[in-house]
Amino acid sequence: MKRTHPLNTVRALAVTTSAPPARTTIGLILVGCALMFLVLQIGTTWLTGRFDMTWSALIATSTMLGLALLLEKLFFKRGRLPALRALGFRRPNPPALAVAGIIALIMLAFFPLFTLVTGIPVSLRSDWWWILIGAVALNGIAEETLFRGYVFGGLRRSGLSFGRAGGISLVIFAAVHLLLFIQNPFLIALLGTLVAIAAAFPMAYLFERGNNALWAPVVLHVAAHAIRLVDVPEPYYLIAVTAWLVLQLVAPFLVLAFRRNLLKLHADRDS
Repeated sequence: MKRTHPLNTVRALAVTTSAPPARTTIGLILVGCALMFLVLQIGTTWLTGRFDMTWSALIATSTMLGLALLLEKLFFKRGRLPALRALGFRRPNPPALAVAGIIALIMLAFFPLFTLVTGIPVSLRSDWWWILIGAVALNGIAEETLFRGYVFGGLRRSGLSFGRAGGISLVIFAAVHLLLFIQNPFLIALLGTLVAIAAAFPMAYLFERGNNALWAPVVLHVAAHAIRLVDVPEPYYLIAVTAWLVLQLVAPFLVLAFRRNLLKLHADRDS
């Protein structure tokens, strides 16, 4: 007869007595995700008419983070610090950050190569640093907190496998990108949605192997929006954006090239 280790028994009892049922947890995660996304979407839309994009991003992100902490307290009975750790605000994992930095540099090499190949000039915008702050807040911290920390991380804590948690978060991540079809040319919206689909599993993998911390996915997510930091002559803008989005279909999978060395599975030091 197979013997059960006492420590495993204790852990199993802790889960069954203190954690809500998996279905309930998944339902709460989906409800919280919808509320947090509405705050981001409605908040940035409403605020943009009153402030510039960066201030709108900063205010909407702060509001969403406050809501995330409140939901963690109401739904999962977590205090502020445990909630922040659950959402991914943990000590950065240096190997994961190194992977994200290497891939980000490869992505940024697109701009000089694009100019070299096409002869189309690409220049850094004068207010690039201010746009970058907004991108870090909204596309980096807010969206990664929502999709990786709250949704994917929450689904994993509920007991779902990596594949199932990643699949659900992929569907949600892709669904919200369908809004791109409202204000963008069809090709750009289609590529943007495909990029979201392509990035979901690699970003989840980077998040989980990076100590369940947001910082490496934040670096990659912000780098994916670097096209906003440059000026391209108007007649060639659509060409540049299309080429950039095609690159984003491939770039996230570079994460998997590091899975045997820099992204080895390791113990969670903050748990």
